Amino acid sequence: MNTAAKIENVQPVDQNIFRNVVGHFASGVTVITTAVDGQLYGTTASAVSSLSMDPPMMLACLNRSSSTHDRVVEAGVFGINILAEDQGALAFHFGRKGEDKFATVAHTLSPEGVPLIDGALATIVCKVAETPTGGTHTVFLGLVTQSEAHDREPLAYYRGTMGRLEPTKELAAYQATRTWVLLRTSPLGEDLDLDAIAAASRTDVDHVAIALVKLESEHLVFRTEGGKYQPKPITAELTDSAYDSRATIESGVIAVHLSKLTDETVAQLREITEKLGTLRQDSAADLDAFLALNVAYHDALVGVAGSSQLIDSYRRLGIGTVWRQAFTGEEWSRQLDHNYVVKLTEALAARDVAAALAALAEHTKFGKSLAREVVSRHGGQV
Repeated sequence: MNTAAKIENVQPVDQNIFRNVVGHFASGVTVITTAVDGQLYGTTASAVSSLSMDPPMMLACLNRSSSTHDRVVEAGVFGINILAEDQGALAFHFGRKGEDKFATVAHTLSPEGVPLIDGALATIVCKVAETPTGGTHTVFLGLVTQSEAHDREPLAYYRGTMGRLEPTKELAAYQATRTWVLLRTSPLGEDLDLDAIAAASRTDVDHVAIALVKLESEHLVFRTEGGKYQPKPITAELTDSAYDSRATIESGVIAVHLSKLTDETVAQLREITEKLGTLRQDSAADLDAFLALNVAYHDALVGVAGSSQLIDSYRRLGIGTVWRQAFTGEEWSRQLDHNYVVKLTEALAARDVAAALAALAEHTKFGKSLAREVVSRHGGQV
């Protein structure tokens, strides 16, 4: 059997779960640029890597739906602009479709006419050597003709959040520590072992300590008289507060930023909604898969605002541990009704603010009620 036939017979992982998982890969942020007949083009890209030292080559992947993709093919040359820590706004700027993206961006033209962004951490100009394809993307293999680096700090990207490298490391430790606490890896009543958390998550102990301070402010851990941290029981009051806060963020996005909702995002939300329904009907489906899809749905919705800080704030309010701790494999699909998400998706697709806010309110009410029931069944705390 040839390789193509083998691939055809493989069932790939769900796209939204995959998107969430690969988001755990910390990387730099780049803008791929080119020019055709004096018109400048650029798009944000993270799938960029060095390929070879002899000869010097780079690799950049672009979605074939991108207008910049077609212009790189036409021009045969492209620039890689590795963004510096203070250029996060440029990543969002070049991530949007349409408009003259260079009208307000300081840049310099290379001898080939490729725009290179001023203030970037590094810039690289490549001549296209090969263009293999994979899935929805073209892989541009480029021979490096010009490169320059500057003494600045990189813009780092991790799970939808962009910022300085050190805070990004802190964020990775925070996410790992929060997961440890919420999954009750250390049971209620047991001290949290900072060294064990750091070792398991491959993070620094100091960053775990900072994460626990944040988690204490979020009422997920508490400090004992001996100065140790322990997981704090999740109560109905806490689940109510989390759901209300998440609803506040999402309703703000809907009310203020719905005009930014693209057809591509709508299609993504519809796809996730359909898959949520499919999972609920599959007796062998996994609760974690359902929860991962749910996270992907709300990330996509909050992401419409174009704010990494808002996404981070929203994620910090997640209480998936309630469902993981409370439901058996047989009952979760009956309890976690996704019909409210169906209503919300259709309202968003129609760009109907009032209907979307009403659907979100119903979804929030249902979630709070179910969480209270679950906590009550477990003696008032999880």
